Amino acid sequence: MNAEFHYYSIYYLCLRSGLPPERCSDIAFASQYVDNAILAYDVDDGGFSYRTEVTQNYLFWDEGTLKDIYLPFHFVPGDFEAARRERADGAASRWTVTPDSPLAKELLVAALRTGDDFRIGIGLHCYADTWAHQHFSGRVEKGNAVDPASPLPPAGHLQALRAPDDAAGRWTDSRLLPELASVDNGSRFRAAARKIYRYLRTYMRSGFEEEELVLDELSAQWARYPGDMKARLASFAVDLDVPPYDKRYYLSRAGIADERGEESSMPGYDKIEWLRGELVRRSGAGSGLRRAETRGRFRGSELHRWNEAARAHRAFAASRLAKEGLA
Repeated sequence: MNAEFHYYSIYYLCLRSGLPPERCSDIAFASQYVDNAILAYDVDDGGFSYRTEVTQNYLFWDEGTLKDIYLPFHFVPGDFEAARRERADGAASRWTVTPDSPLAKELLVAALRTGDDFRIGIGLHCYADTWAHQHFSGRVEKGNAVDPASPLPPAGHLQALRAPDDAAGRWTDSRLLPELASVDNGSRFRAAARKIYRYLRTYMRSGFEEEELVLDELSAQWARYPGDMKARLASFAVDLDVPPYDKRYYLSRAGIADERGEESSMPGYDKIEWLRGELVRRSGAGSGLRRAETRGRFRGSELHRWNEAARAHRAFAASRLAKEGLA
C-alpha cells in the first residue's frame, strides 16, 4: 500500500471512527512514516544523542533488513497453509503473508492497548499491508516469483513492482488458482478498511452502524480519477476533510533542516539519498548516517515519539516471531 491508504484512508477511517482530528493526524502520520523512514539520523539535541530508526530500505539481500524491517513492518508472516490452498504452485512458506493473520492482529491489538497514537499508526500500517502483500513474503524465495522470466529477484513483491500497492489497481497474480488470479485491489483494500474500521470503533467503544456508508465513501474515493493518484489525493482534502500529507513534517518539527532544498521534491529523491549513504557505508568511507544538530527541538517531538514507538513495535514483533520460530 502507499500513502493513499496508509495516510489518507487511515486518517479518514480514524475520523469516521470518532477520533478527534489531532489524534487522526498522529495515527495517520505514524502509519505512513513507516514507508518514509529510509534515512537514519545521528541526532545531537543539545547534549541528548539519539539515532533514529529505519523502517524501510531496499537491501532485500541483507538478513538484517529482512529481520528488522521487512518482517516486523511490511511482511508479517501469516497462515501459510491457507495461502497454499489459494495458490496454483502451492509454494507458500512459513513467511508468506495472508490477510488478517493472527500475528498481524496480535501486533495491532498490542498497539491499541498502549493507547499511544504513534504505536497505533505503526500497528495499522503492518496490519493493512497484510492485504496488499498477501502471497508474498519479506524474504528472497521462489514463492514470490510472479514472472519466472523477470530479471528481478523474487524478493517481496519486487517482480510485481507497485501493482499490489495501488488502491485503484487491477493486476494478474499468475501464482494463484485461475479463479483467484485476477486481482482487484479495490476489493482487497475495502476488506482491509472494514477490519480497521471495526478495530477503531471497538477501541472507541462504539458500534458499526455506519460501516457500509463509510466503506462506500472510501471505495468511491479510490475509484475517482483512474490513473491519476495525485488528483485522488487532492480530492481527499476536498471531499473527505483529510489534510494533505507532508513527509518532511516530522523532520521540520524536530529541528532537522531539509538541507536538500528544492531537490527533495524530485520523485525518488529519498531513494537516491539512501543509495548514496549505503555506498558510502559499504566503501568504508563513513557510516552513511546523516547528522543533525536540533538545538533542543528533537527530544519529545513527534519524530522522537514515533521512533520510540517503532522501537517498541520492533521489539514486540521480534519476540513474537522468535516464539513462532520465524526470527
